[in-house]
Amino acid sequence: MICKPANNPTTPNEVWLLLDSFTFGGIETHVLELARGIADFNVPVKVVLLSQFSTPSAIVAKLEQASIAFHYLADLTRPKNLASQPNVTKAPSNHSIAQQCWQLRRAIKKHQPMAIHAHGYKASIISKLAVKTVPGLTRQITTYHAGEVPSGKVRLYDALDRYSSPLSKHSLCVSPQIQARLPVKSHCLNNFVGTQSAVKSQGKQLAFVGRLSHEKGPDSFLDLAMLHPEHSFYVYGDGPMQEELAQRALHNVHLLGFSNDMHQCWQNIGLLIITSRFEGLPMTALEAMSRGIPVLALNVGALEKLIDQASNGWVVDDITALSQCLQQWFEMTTQEKDHMANNAINTIEQHYSTQAIVPKILSLYQS
Repeated sequence: MICKPANNPTTPNEVWLLLDSFTFGGIETHVLELARGIADFNVPVKVVLLSQFSTPSAIVAKLEQASIAFHYLADLTRPKNLASQPNVTKAPSNHSIAQQCWQLRRAIKKHQPMAIHAHGYKASIISKLAVKTVPGLTRQITTYHAGEVPSGKVRLYDALDRYSSPLSKHSLCVSPQIQARLPVKSHCLNNFVGTQSAVKSQGKQLAFVGRLSHEKGPDSFLDLAMLHPEHSFYVYGDGPMQEELAQRALHNVHLLGFSNDMHQCWQNIGLLIITSRFEGLPMTALEAMSRGIPVLALNVGALEKLIDQASNGWVVDDITALSQCLQQWFEMTTQEKDHMANNAINTIEQHYSTQAIVPKILSLYQS
C-alpha cells in the first residue's frame, strides 16, 4: 500500500493537529472529528504524524477517506521537490523525542503554522519544546485525554507532560478529573462528534465497545453478563485482555474483535455499556448517543456530566447497580426506549457536537 500524504505542505494560517499514532483509539477518533470540524469552518488544517511505520498507521486510511490532508513530520523538513512526491515510498521514520523535536523546529521555521494542537503525551512534549525554542507566532495547544494514571515509563512521560503545561498557550481537558491533575489554569471542553452522518440505530445488542485492557474494564462487562445469563452480550474490540476474556468462555458473551467499520456495527447496538475503571469522556459514548443508543455506565471521568439519569442513560457506582438498571432496560416498552434514544441524540446535538464545540477551540487558536 502506498500512502499519499498532502501534496502542498504550506498553507497560510494553517492548524496542525500533531499526534503519534499506530492503532486507532479514542485520541485518533477525536483528532479525526476535530480535523473534519475545523475544515467545516473553512480553516486550513493538516494532521501531522510524528512517526511513519512500515505498516501505515490505522488513522491514515480514515484521513484519506475523509479527504483530510496529512503529513509525516519528516516530510515537512524535506526539500520541496521530494516532500511533494506522494508516490515515492519513503523509509519508516520513528525517531527519538530529541530528533523529532529538532524536526518539528525546522518544520515550524519553514511553514509557520498558526497553531500546533498536540494530542498524546509524546506530541505534547515535543511540540511544547519546539514552539518555545522557535521565534514566531505559532501557538502551542495541548489536549489532555487520559483519565488513567499510567505506570512504568509512561508514568514519567505523563508527569513531564503535565508539569510542562505552563509552556502551552492553552491546555484543554476533556473532564474535570483530568483538569484537576494539571498545575495550571486550563479549559475543560466537552469531547465532540460530528452528527451529520449519524444514522439512528435500530439495533438490540447489549454491547461493550473499546480496547480490551484493564482500564476499560471488559472483565467487569463479563461479570455483568454472568448476572443475566438469559441475555446475549457483545464485545467489539481487541487488546491485551482478549485471551483472558476468551478463557472465561461465557455462553452468552460474543467476542467480535476489532472492526474497521464501526458505522455498520453501531446499527446493531441498542444499549452501550461502559465498565471502565478510568476515563476522560469516552468517544464511544458520544458516538453511541449521536445514533440514539443510550449509555449505561460506571461513574468515571465526565460521564456523570454527559448522562442525565434515566433520561438518556444511566451512570452508577458498581456492578450491582449496573445490573439493576439493565433490568429496567429489559422492562421498558419500545416507546420508552425510543424516547430515551431521542434524548440521547438531543444531548449530543446541543452540547457535544462539532457545531457546538469546534468554534470554542478555533477561538483559542487565535487568542
